Amino acid sequence: MNICLVGAGGGIGRQLLTTFSANHDVRPVYRTLPRTAGANAVAFNDEAGLANAVAHSEIIVHAALNTKARGRAFIDTNRAVTEALLALIQPGQCRLFVYFSSQVVYSALDPHQHPIQGEDLELAENARLDAYTRLKLTEEQRVISACRDKGTDYLIVRPTVVMGPHMQWSSGIVDAMRWAPVGIRNRTFNLVHVEDLSRQLLALIENGVCNEIVNLGDLDVSSDAYFRHAAMLAQRSILLAPNWLARAAGGLIPSTLWFLGQNVQVDTSKVRRLTGITTNRNLSEFFEPPARIVNADSLEIIRGIVRGGRPFHTIGRGYFLWFNDRQRTDQLVMEHYSGVIGMEGEDLTVRAGTTLRAVLDHLAPMGMSLATLPEFVDISAGACFFAEVHGSSNEHISLYDLISAIRYVGPDGAEVYSRRNDDEWDRLRADPTIVVTEVTFRCQPNQRLANVIEWHPDSQLESYVEGGYRANFSTTVHWYPRSQELMVYNVNPVGEQHPRDRGPFAPMRGSPAPVQKLLLSLRLRGRLRIVGSSEQVLAPWTSVPAKRLIGKLFRESRRRIRNLEVCVPDGFAPEFFSRLRLSLPNMQMHPGQGIGVRFTRQPETGRGFVWIEMTSRNAEQMHAMIDMASEVCGGSFWLHRGKYVPSWVSVEHLFIPRASAGDMDVSTGDAGALLKR
Repeated sequence: MNICLVGAGGGIGRQLLTTFSANHDVRPVYRTLPRTAGANAVAFNDEAGLANAVAHSEIIVHAALNTKARGRAFIDTNRAVTEALLALIQPGQCRLFVYFSSQVVYSALDPHQHPIQGEDLELAENARLDAYTRLKLTEEQRVISACRDKGTDYLIVRPTVVMGPHMQWSSGIVDAMRWAPVGIRNRTFNLVHVEDLSRQLLALIENGVCNEIVNLGDLDVSSDAYFRHAAMLAQRSILLAPNWLARAAGGLIPSTLWFLGQNVQVDTSKVRRLTGITTNRNLSEFFEPPARIVNADSLEIIRGIVRGGRPFHTIGRGYFLWFNDRQRTDQLVMEHYSGVIGMEGEDLTVRAGTTLRAVLDHLAPMGMSLATLPEFVDISAGACFFAEVHGSSNEHISLYDLISAIRYVGPDGAEVYSRRNDDEWDRLRADPTIVVTEVTFRCQPNQRLANVIEWHPDSQLESYVEGGYRANFSTTVHWYPRSQELMVYNVNPVGEQHPRDRGPFAPMRGSPAPVQKLLLSLRLRGRLRIVGSSEQVLAPWTSVPAKRLIGKLFRESRRRIRNLEVCVPDGFAPEFFSRLRLSLPNMQMHPGQGIGVRFTRQPETGRGFVWIEMTSRNAEQMHAMIDMASEVCGGSFWLHRGKYVPSWVSVEHLFIPRASAGDMDVSTGDAGALLKR
């Protein structure tokens, strides 16, 4: 069948799209096209595209609801969507129009006269009904009338309480219980899992059910059991409101939530009869299984998680969780799977949870270090395999280039030793089912470096981007667009000692320009250079003070603080910065906000890369930078995997392929061929 699914971006719509697409041709319609939408997807405001999608579909499923509209605009806005769809359907083209109503229409009934509420009862508006309920009541009648006038069959479905991943009554209620673990006694809820709802609707359509109203539901549960289970998942003790309080509050409950105020049952026998679908879910299966946090204290624990079959993600000691929304899969925490295993020649092997700080502390007494380093070294060794943990180096793209061997646990639970093989490792880096357990770094003799900090007008930015950075061992630029100036770190090996040298300190590179200037003047006091060993100069931040507290604030703030870093080949960088300059007036940057720019290079391949970093509460600023990188570089751009990664960014944009390095045109920096294999 050809199906036009309107509202494909909603919680129910996403599951409908998955279920229907397995065996049918589906044209999804979105209010806003997602970045991952397929070629046949349509935006609702694309009138020609919407008309074409409807014209080529036998079945129209209207599951859209604009919840952002408020007040009177809520009803008007949503009625306009329905009217637009009804106007487009034509007899002979559309054989069935499916409208998503809701069980809330039963709040129009007297619960004492109708304790069992089924599809055959007559409903009418009354003064107690809220806007959502009135919308559904009137839209049902409008759909029936319009379809009869056009000679098109209709099907109206009334879902009960919809449960499942990311749904408000499953994930949302558990989150709410963490803040207010309060529930209501002596009510009956009918639950339906969103997967089962989708199967029920597809069966109704495939079985030719039409000109009917059908409740989509499954399991009756008591409110006591429902709220207790949600509180248990939230790890809170539940407080069930006494009956007198629930009765007193009943008159204040909106009709959308009428089932909290009255003990009624929604009859779901009809859908079982028409579809033949009977599920055997128990209450716990309507909720997402609680995500576990598992500390990787031993190799056996790691093997157990990998073999267990449940989705998981591995967490090291970086800042990924600070800048990204909470993931609902199990966490395998590698922090304590740490320690130095041994050194053989210039190769140091450590467990994956070992921080770079611990690596450097082990190497320093031997006069050894790592060839490139990030500014912060409270990052685990395992992260250096999966993320481009870079510094500012003319000799290495990132610490990944210093890894000569790894051990990892594969899906079968066996630990595998792997010496560097770029073809194999490009594949392993994209595989979420493996866990790296050991990392071997190639080390080198330590050296003394000097950092000269300079301020320049931002008109000089392009000279660095176009290759000026190559004049130094390491170059870092912090660009302040609003004040039109640059702070530049030029790092080079120390020649002669100078009386105006001073020892290393941790500068506040991300602070506003006036603050930065004040702090530098207080710390430098007329000195010209910051001089020290390579790790002291390149990686002055050994850790973040009060890291766990700061991480908690970042994660739980009302508007997430994001830190994103996009990487472009240096051949594309001038065009990228040209577009970025033109876009800045529309990006709403605040006066003290800056943009970090780092440069890395791999001389043996001629590959150079520019890393552009931004921190903001406004994620749209960062999305704009990703869009610019895509427009300028095509597929050849990357994001730092340890920082903010929007959910729509695919894995090929999270690590720079090494196996295909020879395919890149070094004269233009064109890395497009790297992602075509």
